[in-house]
Amino acid sequence: MKRRDFMLSGLGGLGGIAAAATIAHTAGANTPSRAPAAPRLAISWLGGATMLIKFDDFTILTDPTFGEGKEAYFMPDPNAMFDLKTGPTPRFHARNTPFPGVDVSSIDLMMLSHLHEDHFDQKAEATIPKTLSTILPPADADKLGTKGFTNQIPLDWGVSKTIATDNGKISIRAIPAHHSANPQVSAMLGKGNGYWLRFESGNWKKDVYWTGDTFATEEVLASIRRIGQPDILIPHMGAVGATGPLGLISMGAKEVLELAGLLGNPNVLPIHHSTFPLYLEPASHLIAQADVAHDRIDLIAEGSTIEYI
Repeated sequence: MKRRDFMLSGLGGLGGIAAAATIAHTAGANTPSRAPAAPRLAISWLGGATMLIKFDDFTILTDPTFGEGKEAYFMPDPNAMFDLKTGPTPRFHARNTPFPGVDVSSIDLMMLSHLHEDHFDQKAEATIPKTLSTILPPADADKLGTKGFTNQIPLDWGVSKTIATDNGKISIRAIPAHHSANPQVSAMLGKGNGYWLRFESGNWKKDVYWTGDTFATEEVLASIRRIGQPDILIPHMGAVGATGPLGLISMGAKEVLELAGLLGNPNVLPIHHSTFPLYLEPASHLIAQADVAHDRIDLIAEGSTIEYI
């Protein structure tokens, strides 16, 4: 099986977060001046790995999956047994829940951890404006280009970008993402991204680590240690692949709690669970294994929003 052919689209220190480029944010430039509101970070979970992250009138969409019903998206099934030489047969996958909906005209930036179809599905591809600014792994740039998306910002591991907002800034750094703890399987699935996002306004600051599909390998941990400890950890869960020949290709509750402990036990906002049958382990496993004395789990329902102030 050739590298990156397993999934149809493939996977593609802020203590040195020097901005290699700046994305100007001009929304509200012509509105009357007013005292800035108290800084806050609002994160809405729309199912899967899809989030709306809002800060200072700037809105980020992550890993969009808009499909619904029994044929929500088309992709090989890593949970099924298959011959590693040929890979799994693509099929339609269901969605368990209705898609909460999103106004794509309100999005300022799209961020992709990788291009597997449970992270960027066919309906999202057909719906999202092709000119939308998009941060993504360099390994997926050509593939996204063939889909007609023209405003790409490839971000390799360790590279940072800064977004100027009305009253502050957002710094984004690409973090290594290893789709398996097995290096051979990870290489087969391709090179994806996690992201460290720092939101700042005056003396107010929040650090968020969105893992992407990864495990806490030494390379991942070394990259994070160069930055510090996050306030919020957003892990991809679901224990995908547990029943297939590749083994785990996304974290389960055990791996998430171990990672949180290594990162100083930040708030954990779990995503990439429950939405699709593809995700084998429910979020209830995380709650059952958490130690309420120190594990801070922010478990929210699809379509819900949590604010950090």
